[in-house]
Amino acid sequence: MTSKQHQPERDQRHTRRRLPSECASTPCREMEQPACAARPDLPVMAEIFDALARTMIDNDFSKQRRLVVFKDGCRYGKFGKTKAYELIAQERIKAYKLGGKTMIDLDSVDQFHASLPKVESRAS
Repeated sequence: MTSKQHQPERDQRHTRRRLPSECASTPCREMEQPACAARPDLPVMAEIFDALARTMIDNDFSKQRRLVVFKDGCRYGKFGKTKAYELIAQERIKAYKLGGKTMIDLDSVDQFHASLPKVESRAS
């Protein structure tokens, strides 16, 4: 079934990209409209790129969650799965379900570690 004789051949006329000058005069057969009308509006694309650039300049990546699978979250947090489930139940770390997988938010693990009390040494 993987031989070339069972695969349909592509029509060579549709593999060549049309130039902008050809778009106004030559309609696309698949869409019954000019080929240039099927392309996204360039000003909209420019706005999207500007928004992405502003996001990168502002370093607005703090709003994105760093989610990892449960096992990797436990490894990152240096605790076992029983302790992880306890911390999730106490709402000290955040976890989310993605399908059947439990995902742990690494930022919440960092906050949990930062909230731990400092060990006081006993001076003699």
